[in-house]
Amino acid sequence: MNKKIIKAMFANICAKDEMRPIMCGVHFERERCYASDGHVLVIFKEGSEKLDGKTVNLEGQEIEGRYPNVDSVFPPKDNQGNPFVCDFVQLKNACAYHIKQLSSTQNDRVIINGVGLNVRTLHRLLCTITLLGNPNDIKFFITDPSRAVVVESEQMRSLIMPTLYQEGEIDFETDFGETKTFSYENFINDYVFNCWKKEPKKELEWAD
Repeated sequence: MNKKIIKAMFANICAKDEMRPIMCGVHFERERCYASDGHVLVIFKEGSEKLDGKTVNLEGQEIEGRYPNVDSVFPPKDNQGNPFVCDFVQLKNACAYHIKQLSSTQNDRVIINGVGLNVRTLHRLLCTITLLGNPNDIKFFITDPSRAVVVESEQMRSLIMPTLYQEGEIDFETDFGETKTFSYENFINDYVFNCWKKEPKKELEWAD
């Protein structure tokens, strides 16, 4: 079992709402495991015979209850939209950069192929799935602004729910503390422009 992925699923994907305890754990089958908080879902194609049929918390204790049917929320393969391929490591880093800004809010979103995605939720998803291997294998399948985005790679399948927005909100300069909506291009350009000239710190620089 890939403990690195399981740990990331607990940290980034599982719900933190104790009112729905079953969603606070990772559910295992023989050949896969999965987690969700209602906004994002990750199915990792590696399971456990020992934990088959169980939902467990971070300490490995079983959580009583029936985990929702995760397969029913995916659209048919022939109706899941067109693939969107990009540098997903760069997108993850752009999300991390934006979240650190004092002006960022919990509801800020980036528009990818016409679909609005919450920056913080997207960051949590990318922090998990980019651990699985070659990020170039990841594809987003996008249909329309009201439908969830399907995310796939060789080792996982995922969903991220969209957020609604108005066209006039995109790249509109808002007041401090207000929700912001970014086009994908401006979102990436802001990260690249502000980070390209920052040289990495040298290890033990103080000892030079």
